[in-house]
Amino acid sequence: MQQFSSTQAKQNFGQLMKASALAPVAIERHGKVQALVMSPAFLGAARAAQDPMAERRLARLQQAGIEKDRLIRHHRIALDLLTVEPAQREGLIQRARDTVDRWRREQLSSRDYVDRWAALLALPVQELAKEMVADADGWGTALRQNSPWVGLHT
Repeated sequence: MQQFSSTQAKQNFGQLMKASALAPVAIERHGKVQALVMSPAFLGAARAAQDPMAERRLARLQQAGIEKDRLIRHHRIALDLLTVEPAQREGLIQRARDTVDRWRREQLSSRDYVDRWAALLALPVQELAKEMVADADGWGTALRQNSPWVGLHT
């Protein structure tokens, strides 16, 4: 374990940070260790060494949280579509259609996404609202990840 005096730690903070990324660093004052410094990356690596699956579980949890946020966002958009004035509703849907058309024209997204969103946006509003928060034959998560509702409830 590398050691720094408290004075060295203050004067060479950048060097201390680099060293703490590789292993814990002891900071001494009056010849006694007063603190240990380690980076979150080192701590994560140490945990992963103890439990090799920990990093994967954490990544899965983070991804599940992202999907939950997307689902909540699409629930809010669906609620907007069902409650706003008809003219505003048509404007929102048309903006989403324009986005999907641009995806098709500029080949910005796969044809699967383009075709599926185009079909959803052609549905009556009640069905559209229901389908955009559903599993959509196993495509729900993927469709919410690649959504034409740009800038709404972000």
